[in-house]
This record gives sequence, structure tokens and C-alpha cells, in this order.
Amino acid sequence: MEETYRELANGQAVNCPVSQTYLPHSMAQTSYSFKSVNGGVKKFGVLALRITSDIVRETTVNDSVRSEKLPLAGKGQFLGLVQLFSVETGELLAIMPDGFIQQTRVGLTSALGAKVLARDDSEVLALIGAGGQARSHFRFMTAVRPIKRVKIFSPNPEHRRAFAAQMERETEIPTEAVESAETAVADCDIVCSATNSSRPVISAKWLQPGMHYNSIREFEMDEAALEKSDVVAIHTRFGGIQHFQPPGIDKDLPGVRREKPRDWNRYPEIQDLLVGKAPRRTSDRQITFFLNNVGTGVQFAAMGYCAYRAAKEKGLGHEIPTDWFLQDIKP
Repeated sequence: MEETYRELANGQAVNCPVSQTYLPHSMAQTSYSFKSVNGGVKKFGVLALRITSDIVRETTVNDSVRSEKLPLAGKGQFLGLVQLFSVETGELLAIMPDGFIQQTRVGLTSALGAKVLARDDSEVLALIGAGGQARSHFRFMTAVRPIKRVKIFSPNPEHRRAFAAQMERETEIPTEAVESAETAVADCDIVCSATNSSRPVISAKWLQPGMHYNSIREFEMDEAALEKSDVVAIHTRFGGIQHFQPPGIDKDLPGVRREKPRDWNRYPEIQDLLVGKAPRRTSDRQITFFLNNVGTGVQFAAMGYCAYRAAKEKGLGHEIPTDWFLQDIKP
């Protein structure tokens, strides 16, 4: 992933904004959502198209508004795909589910943010969340810094305790489930929120000198963190998702979450820090903030390329005829 961002910084990779299209659903407070994003990396010879076809509902859990995807496909499942194309021939190389790729690409990018912004001696991680994204962030955040202790908070006590026990068994890093987000943040070195909340899950008031803060969604961050932090970097200046609804709808459909308009050009992107085009932390007293604000296509190109290459080397997956997807009529 780091190599991909370096290629992007040098003009050898390409992204486009995320697009999300909605239709009303037959169930109350629910919408159909189709999301797509693409990006390519010349060095790897691939472009990836990631799509999801979701049924989305907004719910309130313990005073927190969440956007929940409902498992209505097949036997209680979801549909998300990464399609990989050759930039030399235009052929379709692979079709793969996006689940593991989706969680991994976000965690890796956040870890790269921590690698260039968090203090080298960071030992205590506060993790807000207990789902798939939190699991990915636990794994990769602890891989880039010498983390010796992790504090976990999520609104559901049973979930956070089970998650803490699972991750301690997996990583052998002492992990504690705590009673509040504020308790988790207190006396830590890295704060990471990895939730699907539509509201802030921490307060910028809790951030102390020397801390590094990572958020995977604009909605879950405290706006004040942007001004309080000494160094701020973002994933992409695209800023947000392009949302499309049927004409004539005055009020957003359930599940539509619009990012706040702002001047994203104020902040350097992750690749700028990796190649030295933007300053990193210069003092152990600084508060740093990486906002992993929205996904990009090059993440799926990088992850898709790695998965495709590994599958070919290990003989995994199913070979299907390329001719199924080709035609003799010019598109």
C-alpha cells in the first residue's frame, strides 16, 4: 500500500471520487444504495473497480446514530465486489469479494498515517469500536508502533469485552475493555476511532500533547480536532462521496450521509507525507491527526493486485474463460 501511495505522489497512479446512488426501498427507513469507485496503478499494470450493492438503514444504538447495512442477499449475506482489469490489454483479470480487502485497506492506510505522524515511542493505543474495522486497525496499528497496551471502548459492553479478549488472544498484547471513550483516551499515545457512527465518538478536549489521533470517517470525529491538532493530514482531497438521488426528493433518503463542505486543500494527503512533500511531526509535544476521510480506488488496485498475484501463485480461485466478458462490437 505504501508503494501505491508513492506511485500516486509521482503521478503514476490515478483515482476518481466515490459515487453513491440511492433508490427508495420497500421497507420503512431504508434505502437501496449502489457505491462505486475506481483507481489504477501503472507499476502494477492494473485498474480496480470496487462496487457495493447494499440495503441501508439508519438506526440509533445507545444514543449513537449508525448506518447499518442489512444482510438481505442470499442467505443473510452482502454483495461487494472488486473487479481487476489489465491496463495493457483492457481485459478483466479477476472478480473477488471485497469484504476482507475493504477492512484491510482502511486499516493499512490508517497505520501508514500513524507511521508518519505518531511518536516513535507510542506504547498505549485507545481503540473506539469493536467491529471489523476496529479489528483491522488493532492489527495494523500495533504493527507500526511498539504498542504494549490497548484500551477498547464500544457502546455494547458485551461486544467490547468479547473483542478485547479475542484480540489479546490473537496478538498477545494486554487489552482492556473500558467503560467509556474518555477512559480509553486518557493517558494513551494513539487514539483510533473505527466505527460506523454518524456522530462524534470522542471529544477533542480529551486530546493531550503528544497524542496521535486517527479517524476513519468525518462523521465520527470532533470538528474541533482539526483546529486543536498541530499537524493534520487527510487521505484524499476529494473530501467526500458524490451522492445521487431520484429527482424531486427534497429530503435525503435514509442512510444518506453528506460530508460537510470544507476546503480540503488546506491539508496534505497521506502520499505527501510519505514522500516528504509535507511536514510530519517535529516535536513529541505536538498533537497530530490523520483523517482517513474517504476511500479511493488505488487502495483497491493495490489490494486487488496482491490478492490476484497470490491466488495465481497458490492456485486458488476458479479460472473462467476471458471470452465470457469480451465482444466484437466496439463499446
